[in-house]
Amino acid sequence: MMTASDRPEYRELRLEVPRQHADAVCDFIIQYISGGLVLDEEEHSGHTGITFYVPHREVTEIHERLAQFVASLEGMSSFTQTNIISRVMKGSEWEEAYRKSVTPVMVGDDIVVRPPWTDPMPSYTHQIIIEPKMAFGTGRHETTRSCLAVIRNRFQSGSRFLDLGCGSGILSILAAQMGATYIKAIDYDVTAIDNCRENFAVNGIAVPNDIIFGSIEKTSGDLPYDFVCSNIIKTTILDMLPRLKGLTKPGGLLVMSGLLNQDEADISSALRGLGLMRFTIMRDGDWMTYTVSLTD
Repeated sequence: MMTASDRPEYRELRLEVPRQHADAVCDFIIQYISGGLVLDEEEHSGHTGITFYVPHREVTEIHERLAQFVASLEGMSSFTQTNIISRVMKGSEWEEAYRKSVTPVMVGDDIVVRPPWTDPMPSYTHQIIIEPKMAFGTGRHETTRSCLAVIRNRFQSGSRFLDLGCGSGILSILAAQMGATYIKAIDYDVTAIDNCRENFAVNGIAVPNDIIFGSIEKTSGDLPYDFVCSNIIKTTILDMLPRLKGLTKPGGLLVMSGLLNQDEADISSALRGLGLMRFTIMRDGDWMTYTVSLTD
């Protein structure tokens, strides 16, 4: 039996950034590094402390990526890896700290995304249990929240659902709870696929489904879907857009996220170029989510 002292080591990483950059740095950490973080903001300080946890074996790469990102922000060119404070944590110490950092996320009035170690919250109609495993999709990022809101408002029971860039499976789980008849969830990250399968199991998803490693090529031969979600990045979405249109049933909905406000002109132009004129944009901070209605 593995004891606490036998468990892999983790690192607690901490950095401080000017308050105006805190949202951007937190978004980067949540999307690419860790599903949980803790903020420390003193009332009269112009800086925000950010603490999060990562496996020891990944710390070198994470230091490099994070330092490069922070240094790219305005006025932060002098930021280096030495500005990131690292502390080794073992066994139960890590588990306790990490669990405290991952708390439930509420989306609207009736959706809560919570880790499995928290108690049920019966006042919320849709409870989505997510095991945070560094895969994108714990409900904290703006694009995930927006996609959840669109699904909650627009998804129709009896629909077939395609989830491209499924991450943790959070969007598919809500679709299943709302009456999807079939779900295909696809991601090119093996960790995400394993996490998605785990989350389907812990949420008791019984809807017929396929959770597949890969990308849009895994939809070859599929019949069009009633509801398609693609929460990826602009360049990938633009490359896929003609195929995304073909994968969406006439009268269905195509939801695209992972897009920054600065991407609006390119995305809107590409949609119009394909004859897709009926779309709305939901904004949350620096991010956008498109909902495209395909005409019958």
